[in-house]
Amino acid sequence: MGKTRYPRDPAYGKPPNWSKLYDRHCPNETCPASRHTKMVADDVLRDPKSPVRALLIEAGYEPDHWAASLESTVQSLWEARAELWRVDPVGQQAKRDAQITAIKTLPHPGAPT
Repeated sequence: MGKTRYPRDPAYGKPPNWSKLYDRHCPNETCPASRHTKMVADDVLRDPKSPVRALLIEAGYEPDHWAASLESTVQSLWEARAELWRVDPVGQQAKRDAQITAIKTLPHPGAPT
């Protein structure tokens, strides 16, 4: 990584190795919201070239601190879901199936009403 105006703050450590986490937890323990949160942490807050990161730093905020908190939350969520699957795989699959059915019954945004 080249020198940038807004380098990462080493006090908050390196970001997680997301590819290993995806390999371990996808698809059962992830959801769109957790993946979007991961993207905000990684692409918006930790990317040294991000204009949002630059604005936050100039306003006196610590985007690396925010990113580390988001990353920790996502990792904890995925670990908790993995434990639920380990303890009650049948119940968790039933919940997943019910969520998928509910999503499939939602009207398409472009469909006539």
